[in-house]
Amino acid sequence: MVEVITQFVQTLIYGLIEGSVISVGAVGLTLSYGVTRFINFAYGEFLTYGAYITLFLSGTGIGISLPLPISAIIGVVLVGVFGVIISRIFFEPVSSRGPIPLLITSIGVAFILRYSLTAAVGVSAQQLPVPLMRPIEFLGVGTTPIRATVFVIAITTMLLVHILLSYTMLGKTMRATSGNRNLAEIAGINTDSVVRKTWFISAGAGALAGVLYATLFAPFRPTIGFEYLIVIFAATLLGGIGRPYGAMAGAVVVGVAMSLGSTYVSAEYTMVYAFAILVGVLLFNPTGIAGSEI
Repeated sequence: MVEVITQFVQTLIYGLIEGSVISVGAVGLTLSYGVTRFINFAYGEFLTYGAYITLFLSGTGIGISLPLPISAIIGVVLVGVFGVIISRIFFEPVSSRGPIPLLITSIGVAFILRYSLTAAVGVSAQQLPVPLMRPIEFLGVGTTPIRATVFVIAITTMLLVHILLSYTMLGKTMRATSGNRNLAEIAGINTDSVVRKTWFISAGAGALAGVLYATLFAPFRPTIGFEYLIVIFAATLLGGIGRPYGAMAGAVVVGVAMSLGSTYVSAEYTMVYAFAILVGVLLFNPTGIAGSEI
C-alpha cells in the first residue's frame, strides 16, 4: 500500500513538473492569440529554435561555449526578436484578410522554419550539456535538482506573466488591444507596437518552453516543437483560448494526465493522452475552463 501511494505521489510530481513546462508554452501561445486573434501553427518552431540556439551557444565544438543559463537567456531573446521579424514579414501583410489566410500562412511558415533548420543541423539527436545529478528523495519520493530547477523557472515565468498583465502599462494595453483593437486605437494606444511586443513575449515564452523541455526530455531533434505543439494546443484549449490563467491551469491538468497515463496505462502513448484531452474539450466544452476571451 505504501509503495502504491509513493508511486502515485511521484507520478503527480513528474506531472506537475511537465505541466509547468507546458504552461510556459501555452501562455505564450494564448497571449499571441489574444492580441492577433489567430492560432499560429508556426509557434512550435519557436520551441525548436530556442532549444537549438541554446545548444549552439552552450558548446557544439565550433568555438562557442557559454554557460547553459546564459545561452538559454540569449536564445530566448533571439527567438523573441525572430518572432517579431516573422510576424512583420509573413503575418502583418495578410492580417486584414481574415483568420483563414493567416492560419494557412502560419502552416507554411512552420514548414519553412522546420525544414530550414533540418537542412542546417540534420536529423541527429542532440542533447543540452546538462550535468547528471543524483535525485533528492524524502520518504521515497523525490526528483533531481535539474527537474526542480526547471519547475522553479517555469513557476517564476508564470509569476512574471501575472505581474506583466496585472501591474504594467504594457499588460493593460495588451488587454485593451485584445478586447477591442479599434477602440484601443481610438483611445490613443499604439496597437501596432503592442502587437509586436506581444509577438516578442510570445516567441520568447515558446523558446523558453523549448529549452526547458529539451532539458527534461533529452535527446531532441528538429521536430521537437512540432511534436510538442499538440500538447500546448490541448492545454490552451482546455484553459480557454486567449485566457493566460486558464492556459496555466489547463497545462497542469494535461501534464498530470500525461504522467498518470504513462505510469498506469502505457508510456508508448503519451501524446495520445493529450490528443484525448484536446478532442474531449472540443466536443464537450469548446470554450474551455475560463472561456474564450483574454
